[in-house]
Amino acid sequence: MVFPQKISVVMPVYNTEIPILKEAVDSIMNQTLGDFEFIIVDDCSGPDTQDYLTRLKDPRLRVIRNETNLGVTKSLNIGFRASRGKYIARMDADDISLPMRFEKQFALMENHPEVIVCGANVEVFGARHQLPACVPAAERPDMEAYRVKMLFVNPGPIHPTAFFSHEKLLEHHIQYDENLKYAQDYGMWAEVSRYGDVWKIGEVLLRYRAHSGQVSSMHRQRQIACDQMTQKKLLTELVGPVTQEELDLHYVYSAGYMKDTTINPEIDRWYRRLLAANGKRGLYNQRKLKRYITENKRRLIEQACGDHTPIMRKILLFFRYLPPISVLRATGKTILKERLA
Repeated sequence: MVFPQKISVVMPVYNTEIPILKEAVDSIMNQTLGDFEFIIVDDCSGPDTQDYLTRLKDPRLRVIRNETNLGVTKSLNIGFRASRGKYIARMDADDISLPMRFEKQFALMENHPEVIVCGANVEVFGARHQLPACVPAAERPDMEAYRVKMLFVNPGPIHPTAFFSHEKLLEHHIQYDENLKYAQDYGMWAEVSRYGDVWKIGEVLLRYRAHSGQVSSMHRQRQIACDQMTQKKLLTELVGPVTQEELDLHYVYSAGYMKDTTINPEIDRWYRRLLAANGKRGLYNQRKLKRYITENKRRLIEQACGDHTPIMRKILLFFRYLPPISVLRATGKTILKERLA
């Protein structure tokens, strides 16, 4: 398959403040690798945004204007369908790509044709709340562990750092799921990871702007609902039909964002069901699935035990809910922690 350009950059825009939008646009135009087309999908913004985009003069830039506001997911698909590059780079209208971002992601993809998408580390700036730290990836990612993690949480990469193999997207007819108005990246990772490797460059290649207007802040419950749509698809493949109650149980106890969730027989039975189903269907590496569940149950046990919980109470919980070898490790750490306290 022949592509006329190396990279297509796709950036949806909807009424982003002009100084912020200008920073994002400038960061793309100043990339050290300049062989790209820059597709801005204007999602029916107001006159200020339209005027700014009209004044941009660069032969690499194309503006596609939606006649009505369609949202990020549909706008991304419009931009992807219009793309002519060998690779497609995601960009958000309020972030800043560092100058060598495309050069480094392009080189990785060229050297590793098995990769379908690669992301990168980010530097968070703006509001006080922070993204979780991005740990530099190993040279070759463990895709079995990655797919196991996806069953429980969004494993990344951070969405605006994504750099896709356009050929693989076309070959497997992959696009964003337009039923996912939010958390569309989670659904995309679940799909692309079926057909190639997902890499993360440990180096910071994008400055990620955190602010109160982001989807994750303003529409948290809707984002959770979209997360659950992706998880429902994965869980149904594994165990068959699942109820909303089971989805809620899985999400709340697996995501790790609620610190008051503690180990209990209900979540233990659910995790045993996942392991039993996978033992029959073999969709995931059973050893790594068991390890992930064990680590999650250990976290839930720790959250069940406050600072003043007697050590024997902790040990009894370990014996009740963890495999024997994990009990030995956990109790050893607990006893050592008690002695050092």
